[in-house]
Amino acid sequence: MPKGLIAPLTQAALASLRDLAEGTAASMPPEHRARLVHLALIETSLEGDAITALGRERLISDR
Repeated sequence: MPKGLIAPLTQAALASLRDLAEGTAASMPPEHRARLVHLALIETSLEGDAITALGRERLISDR
């Protein structure tokens, strides 16, 4: 099982992931971004942050 599916996340970091998935993330705290990137739940590019397929799976499993 990929680490990003089972690694502990704070409720705040999980909320940041959910906000990004829903398109309502105004800004994300740098520590949340770093953790979510490390776990491959999001990816960053010049255009901004984007949730990955693994990030979508994590949101489904945390319901």
